[in-house]
Amino acid sequence: MATIEITDETFTQRVLEAQQPVLVDFWASWCAPCRMVAPALEALSEEFADALHIGKVDVDACPRTAAAFRVQSIPTLMLFRGGRPIQAVQGAQPLERLRALLVSWLPELAGPSVTADDLVRMLGEATPGAIRIVDVRPAADFVRSHLRGAQQVDPEKLSEWLVAEAKGSNDKGVLTVLVCRTGSTSTALAKSYASQGYTVKALREGLLGWEGSGQPTFSTREEEALSNASLEPSGDSRA
Repeated sequence: MATIEITDETFTQRVLEAQQPVLVDFWASWCAPCRMVAPALEALSEEFADALHIGKVDVDACPRTAAAFRVQSIPTLMLFRGGRPIQAVQGAQPLERLRALLVSWLPELAGPSVTADDLVRMLGEATPGAIRIVDVRPAADFVRSHLRGAQQVDPEKLSEWLVAEAKGSNDKGVLTVLVCRTGSTSTALAKSYASQGYTVKALREGLLGWEGSGQPTFSTREEEALSNASLEPSGDSRA
């Protein structure tokens, strides 16, 4: 769903009376930062189309609305829910930052997901094989850096992979955690497959969020070296 144009006359109906949350972009045609943030808003309006509307208010064309909410700097992004503003941020925020803000403000946008800290805890508590980490980034990116123990599966082959894994496993409690670079692709995939009955979650904020939380990643060569080292006998072997 594309962003929607909102005027002084339609603001009450489209925003204050809306059933879903609405993120309002207060902008102006002469504002360079407003033009910079526009593509990110269009992308987010498509990504979160089922749960969030994104509207645009031209402050020059809609002075009454801009004044009512005391908009003094543009772009100003203001989140409305239940007929009132609940959060706001100013400036041309990058896509990843906007996505993270929206998910923190509206946790339901995260869909079936786990944070990096939660995944670390779950991996520490789970029995071997109970959690499968699947990286849906291109193979070349996976080879350079990934979570230890992850396997790479192309998004277009994920359905086939899940079906094969389900047939080969008698344990319905096995969790598949999908990983992409930012969490966007993996979240969309997790929502789709979770709705089909698969036990699938996405790593929130993706590999960037994992690394940002201080967790390690490994190249394929590094992981192979670690695996080989763990197989080597330790200590003295004396007759």
